[in-house]
Amino acid sequence: MLLADAHLSLLTDEEPAMHPDPTDQACMEFGQDLAIQVRVRAFDRLRHVEQALRLIQTNDYGRCRRCHKDIPFERLAVKPDALFCVPCLTRIEHGAARN
Repeated sequence: MLLADAHLSLLTDEEPAMHPDPTDQACMEFGQDLAIQVRVRAFDRLRHVEQALRLIQTNDYGRCRRCHKDIPFERLAVKPDALFCVPCLTRIEHGAARN
């Protein structure tokens, strides 16, 4: 819903310009890549906010998705869309690092 309201898109309506100078071309492409990365992060953030709003509606907000214990208020104050408590997140990250 938030994504639709924001009218964000990863696609641009304009054709990329071609520059005869390779340095100008590289700078333009870098700028375009950076703009796409900013949009991707905005989409990601909006998805997390939407998920937190859904959890509020189901009374599951603030509860760790792994151990089902309450996430401390201090963590939610820093990261309101947190899905895991710090101990569970640490275990998840250590597991991912091993793979």
